[in-house]
Amino acid sequence: MQYRPETKELISAIQDFLMKDLLPKLEGDDLLSYKTLVSWNMLGVIARETESSELESDWNRILNLNLKISKSEEDYNRDQFLNLSRKEKYNLLLDWNKTFAKKIRNETKENTGLDLKPGGKVWNFTKNQLKEALAVSNPRFQT
Repeated sequence: MQYRPETKELISAIQDFLMKDLLPKLEGDDLLSYKTLVSWNMLGVIARETESSELESDWNRILNLNLKISKSEEDYNRDQFLNLSRKEKYNLLLDWNKTFAKKIRNETKENTGLDLKPGGKVWNFTKNQLKEALAVSNPRFQT
């Protein structure tokens, strides 16, 4: 969630390449210029659709854990989460991640009730998040 490169950022880098590097070199070729602009626009659509589905998938995983890390897990069920704007979804997930990280850090100092033992649901959730991040940023990573 918080360590993997965001799809939107990767697509934005491709869009920048199309507009800043490629399009100026296509001056005089109307067809290729047009196709480049259409491609740039389609990438924007894909970025928005992907970002929305990624955020929803992340929230579903959090709700399935049923850890009760923050009040937001009670305040936003799946349907309520769907009705939030992208920015609200992102901020909600960011806040949850910060709270989750803080609880993990504090677990050894104070007993917060998280089961951090290998094989437990917190351990597996965190391990899977790390695997996903590494699989995206380093496809050669083997688990």
